[in-house]
Parts: sequence; structure tokens; C-alpha cells
Amino acid sequence: MKEKQMKSFVKVDYNLLATTKLSSTQKLFVSYIIGWQKNGKICFETNKTLALKFGMQYGGMRSVITTLNKFDFFKAIKKDYDERTGTSGHEITVNIEKLETFLASEISIQTSDSTEQEVNQSLIVVIDNQNEDTNEVFNTSKSTDSILPTYPLDDTIDVYAILGQLGYEEPDDVIDFIQKANSTSMDFQKFIAISKNLHKEKKYNDYQGIIITDEVLTKIDQMIQY
Repeated sequence: MKEKQMKSFVKVDYNLLATTKLSSTQKLFVSYIIGWQKNGKICFETNKTLALKFGMQYGGMRSVITTLNKFDFFKAIKKDYDERTGTSGHEITVNIEKLETFLASEISIQTSDSTEQEVNQSLIVVIDNQNEDTNEVFNTSKSTDSILPTYPLDDTIDVYAILGQLGYEEPDDVIDFIQKANSTSMDFQKFIAISKNLHKEKKYNDYQGIIITDEVLTKIDQMIQY
């Protein structure tokens, strides 16, 4: 059972990933619950168990569930309260139709008329929790031009595209930047500010995540349209 769990993955829908209405942890947790439902099951776990799975403190996981419970697409019902331990399980479900309505007001990053070329210029995430042998498949854009594109500071940029232009091919780097920025699009000035902050943070021993090097900052400066 332990080996099977290590090979399990969480599938994150693009529109859910792109929303700015939820935090990264909330998106991941909603996707985790949907994964149960796609396998024909209902998630029933305690806060303690969920906290261990998500690498969080008990209070942090309780806060995630409490906050999500305010949305109409999410429902967590306490069951089987244990007076001795003070714990209870949660029967947790996500109403897919209501979730889609919740996300509908934001622009989908996958349009119905997308061409194959456009799809290849976006980050593709394929995570299958039903097939133990399935690996994560990623594809990020890579600029073939030696001359970097330029952007006005107030221009709205696509994080996937610009990280590809900067040479980031590792999917973990791209996803980490998006999680830290909590957005897949922003104005170029904000992108620069976040990049500079991450460049400073990388010097700390406990820092984990995308590495913004001096060379990358130089490239970003070259991309500013004056």
C-alpha cells in the first residue's frame, strides 16, 4: 500500500490551476478530492491524516477545509467524532458543475480553437493517479530566437511563455514560480519584482524552488521595452 501511494499523482485541471480566486494549497486540495471522485470513491479522512499528506500542521489543514467550505462547490461534513481523542473524520466532496461555474468568469487558458502549435507553447501537465506506471509529462516553450522579445513594464505577460523564453525547461521550476506568484499572468513589472525577490531568497540555505540567477536577471533587463 505504501509503495502504491508513492506512485500516485494528483491531476490538476488547467482552469483550476489558473484561477486567482484560490490559493495554491486550496487548488491542490480540491484536485485531491476530485481525484477520489474520479475513482468512484468519496474522501473520508481526518484533519491529522490530511495534514500529514499535505505536509501541513493540523491547524493549517483545518483552516484550508474551513475556508473552502464557504464555497458552494465544496462540502466537508464532520462524521464519527471521537470524544477520547477529540478528532473526527470528514466526508469531503466537490460538486464539479458548481466548480466549473465558479471558474467560468475567468479566462480559460485552453480555448476551443487552440491550435497544436499554441498548445505546444503552453505548459502541459499530465498527472494520472489511476495508472501507477504513468509519469508526469511536461512541455514548456523554448525560444528558438537568439533575440529576446521585449515588453513594456505595464504589459500583461503569460508566465508560462516568458519562463520558456528565459530558458526554464524543468516543469518543477515553472510550477514553483507560479505557486509563489499565485498567478499565471501579471504585468511585466510585477514579474520583474517577483524574480528579483526570488533571486535574493536563493542565497538562504533553507530556500527550495526555482533559482533565479544573475544571468536570468540580465536577460529580464534586456526584455524591458523602453
